[in-house]
Amino acid sequence: MFYILFYLIIILCNNLLLNTQKLPFDTLVNFGDGNTDTGNVYNLTNHQWPLVPPYYQGHFTNGPVWIEQLGIPNISNYAYNGATIDNDNLIAGYTQPNKTLVPGVRQQIVTYLANNDIRKVDLTRTLYVIWAGMNDYLDNSSITSDLVVTSLMNAVSDLTLVGAEHILVLNLPPLQAYPFSRETNKNLSLNTLVTNHNSYLLSNISQVNTMYNTTSIKVFDLYSLMISILTNNSIPAIDKTNPCWNISNDIVISQCLIPNQYIFIDTYHLTTTIHQRIAVNIQQFLRSSSSNFFISKLILFIHLFFYLRKKN
Repeated sequence: MFYILFYLIIILCNNLLLNTQKLPFDTLVNFGDGNTDTGNVYNLTNHQWPLVPPYYQGHFTNGPVWIEQLGIPNISNYAYNGATIDNDNLIAGYTQPNKTLVPGVRQQIVTYLANNDIRKVDLTRTLYVIWAGMNDYLDNSSITSDLVVTSLMNAVSDLTLVGAEHILVLNLPPLQAYPFSRETNKNLSLNTLVTNHNSYLLSNISQVNTMYNTTSIKVFDLYSLMISILTNNSIPAIDKTNPCWNISNDIVISQCLIPNQYIFIDTYHLTTTIHQRIAVNIQQFLRSSSSNFFISKLILFIHLFFYLRKKN
């Protein structure tokens, strides 16, 4: 009877947590490429790239990106458009308009650690985010998924070794559906690379999670979310194939009238509307992960309670 009562309480607590719980983080530290660059390349190129307007305040989209819509108050963003994962050991990343070298994810992490005393960081309230890998495949047509994922896992290890407790890694979206992929006839090869990449990533993260008891490393399935958006015919007036802006040689050729009716703002990047959907889904994902952590601890406490009760 006691067990039934306690498990009913657990279910109730879980529902309450999912519905009302705020994200348990007050700081987000982001590493990545143009998908989450909020002005680093804009500053690096002395405001030459991206073009503002039409791009929004140095972002590679028409509004805030998803990390800005997540509800975490403090954001430190080290992402650069054109970035790969590791300049030194795999592929160097560059950005327009003059092929300027940008720091890879591992170099971004080095900069973060150099600028912050990790001993003074509240690691329990800090979420580290990595979304990268796309440019590795675009900049080197012969690279394999296992090499890219190994490089990505090295970046994850860079964070775990300094004590990061909460790491969120996004898998790759369906690049084969992006406008650039169709224009360059790379959709078939990218489909295979992305599928293998996401499979290797999930397998590697699962292995690492068993090794680090004090670190929670989560993979958000961006691929499945984007597939659901691309195949959802109930969404009215959404252009799922064409970019809103046609930009060639750093010149705006044409612009659509209503960007929020598009999935892709240009041939490589998403509209802020899609970023908003990503933010909502990641909020739910993080709440669920936090709730599961709380419930597992509660169940452990209950079992311990009954064990001690029987013993006495």
